[in-house]
Amino acid sequence: MKIPGFFLTRSVGGAVLVTLVCVNTVLLAVFGVFDYAGEKHRLREELRYDLSVIADQLSTNLGEPLWFLEKSHIERQLDGAMQNERLAAVVVTEPEHTAILAGRARDRTWRTAPVTTPPAMENVVREKRDIYYGDALVGFVEAQMTLRFMDEALEHSLVLIGLRILGLNAALAAVLVMVLRRQIIVPLTRLERYAAQVAQGGSADDRPGALHGELDSLSRAMEAMVRRLSAAQRKYRDIFEHATEGIFQTTIDGRLMEANAALARMVGYETPAAVMEAVTDIGHQIYHDPRDREQLLLRLLDEEAVTGYQTRFVRRDKQTIWVLVNIRLVRDSAGRPLYTEGTVTDVTARIRAERRLEILNRHLREAVKERTGRLAVKAAELETANLRLQELDRLKSGFLATVSHDLRTPLTSIMGFAKLISRDFTKFFAPFAPGHERLTRQATRITDNLAIIENEGERLTRLINDFLDLSKIEAGRAQWRDTAVDLTAALTRAVYAVSADFEAKPDVRFSMSVAPDLPTLYIDPDRLTQVLVNLLGNAAKFTDEGSVTLQAARDGDLLRVRVTDTGQGIPRESLEKIFDKFHQAQTSDTVEETRRRKGTGLGLAICRQIVEHYQGRVWAESELGRGSTFILELPLAQPLSPAEA
Repeated sequence: MKIPGFFLTRSVGGAVLVTLVCVNTVLLAVFGVFDYAGEKHRLREELRYDLSVIADQLSTNLGEPLWFLEKSHIERQLDGAMQNERLAAVVVTEPEHTAILAGRARDRTWRTAPVTTPPAMENVVREKRDIYYGDALVGFVEAQMTLRFMDEALEHSLVLIGLRILGLNAALAAVLVMVLRRQIIVPLTRLERYAAQVAQGGSADDRPGALHGELDSLSRAMEAMVRRLSAAQRKYRDIFEHATEGIFQTTIDGRLMEANAALARMVGYETPAAVMEAVTDIGHQIYHDPRDREQLLLRLLDEEAVTGYQTRFVRRDKQTIWVLVNIRLVRDSAGRPLYTEGTVTDVTARIRAERRLEILNRHLREAVKERTGRLAVKAAELETANLRLQELDRLKSGFLATVSHDLRTPLTSIMGFAKLISRDFTKFFAPFAPGHERLTRQATRITDNLAIIENEGERLTRLINDFLDLSKIEAGRAQWRDTAVDLTAALTRAVYAVSADFEAKPDVRFSMSVAPDLPTLYIDPDRLTQVLVNLLGNAAKFTDEGSVTLQAARDGDLLRVRVTDTGQGIPRESLEKIFDKFHQAQTSDTVEETRRRKGTGLGLAICRQIVEHYQGRVWAESELGRGSTFILELPLAQPLSPAEA
């Protein structure tokens, strides 16, 4: 039911009036409560003060009569005090509180009467004082004052507060009625009429004038809002009419209620009016298969909206097109279907392109299948080649092991006989050389040659041992004797093993820094010593002057060992290659043969194989001419065996 504008506008004024009156009432009530509490406190304090004064006067005046036991004088004092109507009782007792010497109290008619027992008064305030005559305590006096008169005064004050609240509210209501009618109700009525006029299609220029303050701002805002709504309506109407997709509204039975120009062109009509006039049942006139629309309606009843529904339309010229329908069902407030609305997109070109793409994909799958067959043949050939390479690698490893073993036997004989010849020559022939210059030169030359044979034999033996170690590690036949190793002792042993290399170079200073908290490491001690000796030996070999530093510390769950030297350094491009087999970094291709560092090129490769076996890392950091740093990291936790891994 539509509520008349009169009640709408006055409901606003009434709500404002009631709200202000309620707020005013609450505020006045709060202030009244404060006034009531203050008055009550004032009256109570005043009563206590009067009672205290009366008790003090009686205590002073009754000292001498009590000392001399002048009872008549005492009673006159009590009767005089009872002239105060607020005083409910006065009692004088002995010092031991054993008996009442004199007393006065009010009866039910509020008359004064003598008492011989302590009065049981209610709603009173009591004050008690000691009575002295000189320094002697002669008794006690107790005065009781009633609160009845104070309560009557408070009730009167409360009535006055209520009357004041009612009067102020009545005055405020009268003033507010006049102000609200003039400032709010009448202008709101004019604004309401303006809104109803605009809602019925009237002009937005007929805004009511002579408004002030916020209502004038409200009327201007309403005018601006109406203009924006009109502009938005025109804008969306333009979008509807000029959209590239078809937009429609249809009844449930298939009659077109609304259509735009894009939909009319899509189905072969010149204007929206023409298509709405010609089409009375889109299921049989527009859909290629009427069952598609029936299925769409069933889905709408279940899902309320359907997107991306692909179907076929029939144009006016009987051509078939593919379309994509996005549609929703609109219901009334009772939930009954009213109509459907949505958009239609012509996807004929896309469908044709997808079909062409499907043909191309089919051809491509056939080509891929053929190429996959060829690749399978090539993979089989590569697998055969891989097996052959693995066989060759095993043959290589066996060959190296056999050759290395067969070479060590004659090498041992050569080195042994060279040492015997050197000893016998030095013992039996060299003593005859002194005094003969030529014999001395020949003896020296023979001794040097024999020393060269021993040194080269030892170098060749080390090369063969490195070959054997690397072959065993790569072939997986190396033996690992893992045990708990004291890292500090292992580092000390490695340093002792290369101490002769540093003693041979007095210009090279060696220092070692080992953290005191190094734990034990589960590792093969010989392999660990082999790695440390190789790193320290390289540092000593390639450092002619300066220093070599060994540092070992714990870094989380890792053991980190750093070997730093001030030697010639390593080119940046060789930092990884030096860990390859048979690779030796040189600072120049023109280095004289006498200055080349003799070695096999296998030491660092073996070091990396050992370290990686224990899931560790070893790498080098260097700049040419500034020395090198080799860093070794090993996990402190016990590593998994290859089978467990």
